[in-house]
Amino acid sequence: MTNKPTNRVVLCSPSGALLEPDRLDRAVSALQSLSFEVKESVHCRTRHQRFAGTDEQRLSDLEAVLASTDPSFIMATRGGYGASRLMDKADWPTLARHLNAHQHVLCGHSDITAIQLALMAAGARPEHLLHGPMASFDFGDEAGVHESTLQYFLSSLGGQVSIHWEGAIYDRDDAGSFEPLEGPVWGGNLTMLCALVGTPSLPKIQAGILILEDVNEAVYKIERMLLQLHQAGVLATQQAIVLGQFNEPAPSVHDNGYDLSILAQYLAKLTGLPVLTQFPFGHCTPKCCWYQGKKGQLRQASPSTNGLPQWSLVQS
Repeated sequence: MTNKPTNRVVLCSPSGALLEPDRLDRAVSALQSLSFEVKESVHCRTRHQRFAGTDEQRLSDLEAVLASTDPSFIMATRGGYGASRLMDKADWPTLARHLNAHQHVLCGHSDITAIQLALMAAGARPEHLLHGPMASFDFGDEAGVHESTLQYFLSSLGGQVSIHWEGAIYDRDDAGSFEPLEGPVWGGNLTMLCALVGTPSLPKIQAGILILEDVNEAVYKIERMLLQLHQAGVLATQQAIVLGQFNEPAPSVHDNGYDLSILAQYLAKLTGLPVLTQFPFGHCTPKCCWYQGKKGQLRQASPSTNGLPQWSLVQS
């Protein structure tokens, strides 16, 4: 099933408050220049403490945009923190039914990971959950939206995802070999996945291709969160782990050479899963996008000129 074509974008702020409203102004202009009709939810620009409104205001906005019968592309303005406060307050099955019935597409990343996964666990279909750009970060820069980000975004609106990148592979035997895989593509922000462990909002994905990213976390903290997913049994049901951009701080004196590549090698040996790196997604520019839970094909191409394998991830 594919989404109905829509040129209507509704901007919503279910998490952190906008600190730079001029970025949202530029994002609105950028989306309008692409022939989108842009609307804002009632509390899109509200600020309460560090949040985009009280819990009740943010949840009421999310409920309202999903209950609208006008098919819309619902884009989060930003992430930050706040979705965790809504996990036990929202009626996720009802929200998922609205999302499916009204043919909306909910787009975002970072903190929005929790909202998308809660909706997916409650029955939202993958074609309505685009893990991708957000208005303020990706469309609000003074230099304009990055050409590659925009290309990925526009091509995904028709349900087609085709991502190509170069990155290292680590596996249990250090052989570096890779057979093509097919399975549901899912994941997002590592911190948010860990926050959902043990709750009904974490979907149970079998034979998945798990994509993970985070920002400003030391490598040992990234490892600790990955170990939580491993010890909770989440990684045991996956086919591969794809690490995106982590923007980790510079190593400390305690690290002594310990970095993300060493962590990836350790994770591969621990889990027996292939671990791919440098996926072009996260708190970064440019960024690709993909549909939560939609079946995808992950393949290895020939090595590039600098020796790193080339990869492709396709959802169609």
